[in-house]
Amino acid sequence: MKPAKHTSRRTFLNIGAGTAAAFGLSEVLSPVSLAASPNRAVVCVYLLGGNDSNNMIVPLDSPGYDAYARGRGVLALPKAALLPVQDGASAQYGFHPNLPGLRDLYNQNALAVVANVGRTDSGHRIAGDASDHIREMQLHFLPDGYLTPSWAVSDAADPASPPVLALGHGVSMAAPDMQPARHRSLAGNIAAAPPLRALAVTPLARQLSTVVSAIRQGGFSRQVFLVPFGGFETNRDQLNRQAALFAELDGALTAFYRELSDLGMADAVTLYTDTEFNRTLAPNQFGGSDHAWGGHQLVLGGATLGGRIYGRFPSLEVGGPDDAARNGTWTPSTASTRFAATLAYWYGNTDLAAAQTRLDFLTQ
Repeated sequence: MKPAKHTSRRTFLNIGAGTAAAFGLSEVLSPVSLAASPNRAVVCVYLLGGNDSNNMIVPLDSPGYDAYARGRGVLALPKAALLPVQDGASAQYGFHPNLPGLRDLYNQNALAVVANVGRTDSGHRIAGDASDHIREMQLHFLPDGYLTPSWAVSDAADPASPPVLALGHGVSMAAPDMQPARHRSLAGNIAAAPPLRALAVTPLARQLSTVVSAIRQGGFSRQVFLVPFGGFETNRDQLNRQAALFAELDGALTAFYRELSDLGMADAVTLYTDTEFNRTLAPNQFGGSDHAWGGHQLVLGGATLGGRIYGRFPSLEVGGPDDAARNGTWTPSTASTRFAATLAYWYGNTDLAAAQTRLDFLTQ
């Protein structure tokens, strides 16, 4: 039986001040900022370069793992090294061995996996050509170089005052009720805030510390943060490079969720991963993998209906029914627009959500 869900969103403001005092944060979290905490915030951790999610979560049943091992070749992870989790009554999967914290959050119902997400528009180009990473991003460029998830702001935003703020460490924040007068004070308070209590102070942990600090300041009805995390162009030496990347991802996301839980804000913040594309199941000659298509994404937060894998996991048979290019390039079974619409609807952007069928990985 899975543990009960975390405290409801209705009560997180009531317990926030007490929790802050218990952890010595009362000097950072004034009663005013706690009372003005955001109704909802969404955090996109963008895995730049094309994350190979074939090794992020792997089927453990004999037919599924056997197909994976045949197709992965030198990039296959040993079955015994994978961290097992259950999906439903019988399906078993394994997280990458460097994701123990995220495996635990999955088992606590705070983390979900959305399988085989990808662009399904006619303009998508699959593996084998010179894909332009920027073209594949589900991101929106605004004047002066601001970058945000495409659904976070309106295309009609005033170019003279884009509702996006650069927070430092490459993190940007979009908020529909952001006022220019708040920019300087918000940036100053963030710079003085304490870091996440992570096991290691990594670049990603510093970025997510910036996000937590902005959320602590409150004052916005809705916020969307973009956190770029680079290094996922693993076309060489993938096993070693991805092991380090996943260890950093695991430590930072686990610390981020723990921090929000301590503040009583976990139900009001949803974090998800995104990337340009998955990579081929079949390895290349350099011990890496090449650009592909559909891949798996993570969703983390108190509002996440976790402990489940949503969507249809592809058959990992090279040349099989889900392979678009005979090298382990998965035709997406979940459109990225549906994935984004689910997050947008939870956040409060009903314009995008109205045009798409939503998934059910978040409470409403």
